[in-house]
Amino acid sequence: MKRTGDVIGLLAAAAVIGTTGWFAGAADAGQRYEAGLVLGLSTALSVALLRRFTQLPLGRRRPYTFALPLPAPDWAAPPPDPEGDPEALRPYAERQAGLLSDASALGDTLRHTCTLAPHLRAELASFAVTASIQASNSVIAPVAEGPRSPDPAYDAAHALGELVAAVEFSRIGMRALEALVTERPLRPDPPCYFNPLHDRGHARVAHPGAPEGTEEVAACHGCAKGPEPLLVPSEGGPVPYYDSDAVDARWRLLGYGAVIPDNGATMIATARDGFRDPPPAAPSGGGLKKFRTKVS
Repeated sequence: MKRTGDVIGLLAAAAVIGTTGWFAGAADAGQRYEAGLVLGLSTALSVALLRRFTQLPLGRRRPYTFALPLPAPDWAAPPPDPEGDPEALRPYAERQAGLLSDASALGDTLRHTCTLAPHLRAELASFAVTASIQASNSVIAPVAEGPRSPDPAYDAAHALGELVAAVEFSRIGMRALEALVTERPLRPDPPCYFNPLHDRGHARVAHPGAPEGTEEVAACHGCAKGPEPLLVPSEGGPVPYYDSDAVDARWRLLGYGAVIPDNGATMIATARDGFRDPPPAAPSGGGLKKFRTKVS
């Protein structure tokens, strides 16, 4: 306001306060409390309006401040190489699980609004919720709550395997939510069998020592040329995770989803119901071939 407006506002406030004060003074003994309360409220409201709409010096003014929103975290950022240490991967796994937990509430909302078929909407929302629960369960268990063993390396390997599961389930859940947002079906995007923390498994290679009936697994392009497995601690030194009994058999035998490279349905079903043996593949007639590569 200009100066004239300030004076008019001050006079109006004084009139309101004066009138209320006169009524408070004229009230009888039984109404003094209510009259005093009305006087106090009218005075506080008048002062607040004067501070908001005039330039009168009615106490220190706080400048208006605006905080820019923080940049959205990149859930697809590559994970660090833990080099056998679960604590090196834990911050990343916890962040990914937290991002999915914050976003999973979208599933119930989007399942009623997107244009996908009802059964696809329900499936994707269910994927997001189950993946969020499993990812959270995998990151909250410290090393001490793993399998009880006198060998610290065994417990560290178990913890590392759980954190890798948290990372993969976080990816499955976020991709399910992404499919709901973009209204596109969820496509297969398996991890690399040899190291699930590598790039996605867009190549197919023969699986040496795989369960009977499983011929090929998904692998990243680097491991398709020469495997660089995820190593976990053991009493005798680092070993590939798929050779360690300390890693949960559900994730180890499925290669975190690389043995059956679907859209995440097998990992979700495993998280719900426990491990299910992979279905037998069609006989190839030639058995397993050493790292026969097929790039898709």
